[in-house]
Amino acid sequence: MLMDRGVLVRWNDEKGFGFIQPEKNAAQDVFIHISVLKKMARKPIVGDSILYQTEVQNDGKRKAVIASIEGVAVIAASATPRSHSHVQSRNENFNFNNKNKAHYHSPRKSSFNTIIPLLIIVAIVIFGFKQYQEFNEAPAIDEVPVLTNEDIERMPMYETKSRTQATATPSFQCEAGKTHCSHMSSCAEATFYIQHCPNTQMDGDNDGIPCERQWCS
Repeated sequence: MLMDRGVLVRWNDEKGFGFIQPEKNAAQDVFIHISVLKKMARKPIVGDSILYQTEVQNDGKRKAVIASIEGVAVIAASATPRSHSHVQSRNENFNFNNKNKAHYHSPRKSSFNTIIPLLIIVAIVIFGFKQYQEFNEAPAIDEVPVLTNEDIERMPMYETKSRTQATATPSFQCEAGKTHCSHMSSCAEATFYIQHCPNTQMDGDNDGIPCERQWCS
C-alpha cells in the first residue's frame, strides 16, 4: 500500500497526539496518536518526516491509522519479550548449574579443609613427643661423673705407662770395683753408676754420657 508523507507540525507530548501537514493536499492537517507510533525507537518530535496511511472519521477529519517516523528504526513488539525470556532462561539455567556444582564440590572442599588442620595438629604432637623423649633421656648435669686422680691412676692406660716407666728404669746398686765401662752390662747401668756411684771412670769428656764407644753410642 502506498504511504503518504508529511511533516509533524504540532505535537503534545503529555497527551500523546499531534498533527501532520501532508506534502500533498495540505489543506487539512492529519491527526496522529502515539499509539500508531509505539513500534518506533523514539517518540516523535516536531519537524519529523512521517510516513502514514489515513482513514476519514465520522466528523470528516482524517486520522493516521498506520505511521512511522522516517529514518527512525522500528522495534518489533515481540522481540523484547522473546529476548527477555531467552535471557531469563539462560540465567536460570546458569544459576541452577552453579548451585549443582556448588552442592557437588561442597562436601569435598569441606572434608579437605577439615583434614589439613588435623594433619598439622598430629605433626605438632609427634614433634613435641620426640622432644620430650630426648629431654628425658639426656643425662642431668648433676649426674655427670667427676674423675679424681685416683680414678685416673686406676685406668689401664695409666697403669701401662707406669709399668713401662718402671721397666725402663731398672734397679741398680753401687758395687765396689765397678768403675770402668768393661764392668757395665748396659748404657742404663753405666749412666746409673756415673750419677750415683763414686770413683767411676766412664765419662772421659764429662758430657754426661758414659761409655760412648761401648754402650751409649
